[in-house]
Amino acid sequence: MTHSTITSKGQTTLPVHIRKALHLKTGDKILYELQGDSVMIRPHLGALTLFGSLKPSAGKALVPFKQARTKARESWVAAATREGLP
Repeated sequence: MTHSTITSKGQTTLPVHIRKALHLKTGDKILYELQGDSVMIRPHLGALTLFGSLKPSAGKALVPFKQARTKARESWVAAATREGLP
């Protein structure tokens, strides 16, 4: 089992074999998930890693970005209103 020390700023260094196993590089983001009295650390993939991975269905027209953004915003506002958020 490997360990590391927490600095006065609350920072620690992930050991190199952990970084290699998770394919982490400088600047990568990680997620911390509490599981009882333990923590799971895993890479945070983010939305940009999915860019271009989905292809539109055959025969379906692409939706312009402005139209998709407007529709998403309307959906968020409706959900917030239902939940009583400002």
